[in-house]
Amino acid sequence: MAIVNNVSYSWAMIQLSAPALTGTGGSTVLNGVSAIKYSIKQNVKPNYGLGGRIIGRGFGNIECTASITMDYNTQVELRNMCGSLRNLGEFDLVISFGNFVGEGEITEETVTLKGCIFNEDGFEANQDDTNLTHEFDLNPYDIVISSATGA
Repeated sequence: MAIVNNVSYSWAMIQLSAPALTGTGGSTVLNGVSAIKYSIKQNVKPNYGLGGRIIGRGFGNIECTASITMDYNTQVELRNMCGSLRNLGEFDLVISFGNFVGEGEITEETVTLKGCIFNEDGFEANQDDTNLTHEFDLNPYDIVISSATGA
């Protein structure tokens, strides 16, 4: 990643879209998201040989996890579509962010959380909260990372 004028990727550069939930122009529904996390992990086990020494590694299943933290207004908007977050069905969540590199060039990375589905609906609030938020697991089946540079 190139950093120009001491500007690196930040929260303000992130955009979220889920066309299956909000339509192509409905990304404003997701404006109340205050956190997004994803992780891709592969099970790696050592293989042992003579002398009890590691002679190689075996690679197992790949596990994708992700979560999203939304304010209550965003949750209400999504619930209004089907009554519960669990009823929304499967959707892809696209996370994109760009950075000005210079000379009119922008580097953009896009991460697509494939096949997300909510397996819970919930609420939490505490005394003196000014913004009611809740973290939900997204349960993706794959995570695709791509980047592009353009003018």
